[in-house]
Amino acid sequence: MAEHQKGRVVLVEDEPVLRKLISGYLIAAGYVVRTADDGLDAITKLRAGLPDLIISDLNMPRMSGHELLPVVRKRFPQIPVMVISDEAPEEMQGGVTADAYFQKNGYGYHQLPEAISDLTRKPPLRPAPPFIDNEPALAIRDMNGHYIIDSGDCLRKFSIPRIFHIERTEKWTSCIHSGKMVQFLVAEHSERK
Repeated sequence: MAEHQKGRVVLVEDEPVLRKLISGYLIAAGYVVRTADDGLDAITKLRAGLPDLIISDLNMPRMSGHELLPVVRKRFPQIPVMVISDEAPEEMQGGVTADAYFQKNGYGYHQLPEAISDLTRKPPLRPAPPFIDNEPALAIRDMNGHYIIDSGDCLRKFSIPRIFHIERTEKWTSCIHSGKMVQFLVAEHSERK
């Protein structure tokens, strides 16, 4: 067991056996680890407190690592991200915005703390985190009469049924993806027809 805490890590991995194995190596190396089953679960964990590092698998249900990484880059650009994947780096699809890569091979997880140490020793230079955007989302009515809302939490769109007594005032609803409460305004042009 490590004598001192090295940092806080959010580990995003959908496979329970791998999640337990990897978190065990990290805890033994002195890291404080919170685990998440997928990207949406990771967003919930990030709301509870920001880590020093995010380690994420790419292929997961509900919200993949490919979908999570843009959310992290937009909302938490200061947090370094390491991708863990079965794919070799040269075989990965473009657009993966990770700071480091660790290939899952079933045998080398004991090398993961060293790879993390290399990353955290030379953290990427990025702008400060953006100011919290407390602006309400704009709800636009679609052709079916539902309101389409962009969630600033998970960067996904969702719809809610049109409520006839809705006025042009601020309202609240829950994002169907992340569960976060979203404040919204009904767009004036969406009410015309």
